[in-house]
This record gives sequence, C-alpha cells and structure tokens, in this order.
Amino acid sequence: MRCMSMPAASGPADWITLWGCAGQLAAARDTAPETVFLPIGLCLEDPATAARWEYTTTPADGLTFASTGRNGVHFSFVGDSAGPVVMTVPAAFDSPNRVVGGDLREFLALGCRTGYRRLEALAHGFARRDAIRRLGADAEVDTSEAEAELLGRLRAALDLRPWPDVGGRLAELAAAG
Repeated sequence: MRCMSMPAASGPADWITLWGCAGQLAAARDTAPETVFLPIGLCLEDPATAARWEYTTTPADGLTFASTGRNGVHFSFVGDSAGPVVMTVPAAFDSPNRVVGGDLREFLALGCRTGYRRLEALAHGFARRDAIRRLGADAEVDTSEAEAELLGRLRAALDLRPWPDVGGRLAELAAAG
C-alpha cells in the first residue's frame, strides 16, 4: 500500500496529508492513525482536535501536532500550522525548545531517514554533534525493516529529501527563532 501524495505546498495541507497517510496505513494495519508512525517516533495528534500540550516548557503560542512517545518530547508549530516547528524536550532544563524545521515538511525531512526519536539528542550538548552527524544525508542509517518501510512511505507521501547540511540549517533556524 502506498500513501497518496500531494503537490509540494507547505503548511496546513502537509498536516492533512500526513494525517491522511497515517489513516490509510492504520486502516490497512488495523491500528489507529495516531500511533501508526510510533515505531519511527511520531505519535500524531488529529489536526481536527489538536491543541497546545500543557507542559510548562511548551511554547505559549504552540500547537502540538506530534510526540515521540517517550520522555514528554513533543513537536509543535509556533503561531499556526504553517509556522516553524519546535521540539520540546522537557528534560533539557537549560534549553527545552529547539526549532527543528521552518515548517512541517522541513521538519519531517530532518528525520526522514532516521526517525524522530533520535531528534531528542539535539537538545543535549553531549549528544548533539553525534546526532547532527547521524542525521546527515550521507550518514549510515540504523533502522529496522519496519522503520525503513514507514520512513519510505513518509518520504514518498510528502516528497521528503534529507537535509544536505544539518548543522548549518539548525544554526540558521536557531538564529532566526
């Protein structure tokens, strides 16, 4: 089964495409759309009912659209569903929020080879450099067959390409945010 793709437009349409892909896969696997991507660290919120998660560290103007399913790590749009994507890592006490995409499509491209749980390492100084290296387009990827299949479906549905310069782009996003 292949998720239907949409033209390359970002913002709310991408969230609907992501949710639709999750729904198609969930129906074929007899599971819920919210958790179909959980093996790759993406537990989705329904766009029709999503709200800001009530962590004190979640951006005040955030709209949470997904989590990794562990440690309270979650992803929110800042402003609206076309805004930048912020990852909140509650255990990163000194700096719990990091911009990890200018929009949803760019965020999804960041983890499109490795999954999204591994992004948590970007919030921890001791693991950040290694995480950036592993997220790079040329780095070797260590995923299971099931994870690789789900990541492949996401890449196809949203026409995702890995970031060519992860460290540089993260620095740009941090400077702009």
